[in-house]
Amino acid sequence: ESYQATTTRIGKGTQELRDVPQSITVVTERLIDDRNLDTLKDALHNTAGITFLAAEGGEEDIRLRGFSLQATGDVFVDGMRDPAFYERDSFNWDRLEVLRGSASMLFGRGSTGGAVNQVSKQPSLRNHREIALTGGEGEFLRTVADLSFATTDHSALRVNAMYNHADNYGNTVDKQGIAPAFRWGIGTPDDFTVSVYHLQNDNG
Repeated sequence: ESYQATTTRIGKGTQELRDVPQSITVVTERLIDDRNLDTLKDALHNTAGITFLAAEGGEEDIRLRGFSLQATGDVFVDGMRDPAFYERDSFNWDRLEVLRGSASMLFGRGSTGGAVNQVSKQPSLRNHREIALTGGEGEFLRTVADLSFATTDHSALRVNAMYNHADNYGNTVDKQGIAPAFRWGIGTPDDFTVSVYHLQNDNG
């Protein structure tokens, strides 16, 4: 609920930002929502040291401090490598974390530029429903839903979904995504989460 974050999950578990001896920028969900940041590229434009180079497949190579993140596998989802070249969407992000400096300190190998970690939204015991609708020129229409339900005193279900279509006067963007997650043992020593993420991307 704030622009400022005090913890990070880019390392080995959750830790305080002040305990990580490297520069970290956290793009929070509040900032993502307020600025309508739909993709990884849009979100990274809010951080320093990031540049983009055109790649052969139509996507853009992300470079941090001049070093390629895609080629070295330094793009992560919840701490797991996400090396594929595709346009990532922000509909299931709780935050985006950018670490500057040697990524091998945390992950064993990687570039000297740093790493990017996409943190997924987690179910919580707070019931809430949020639906956002955005429209614009070029037949642009985007709908995002974030639905959370507390099923018991220690378990919850959360479903995030997205539909995005734009003609863009010939440069079509058409994608849909859904990410359900079920979590149990909340507030107990044994906390488990099972989740599925699906993104269908037809951008021509």
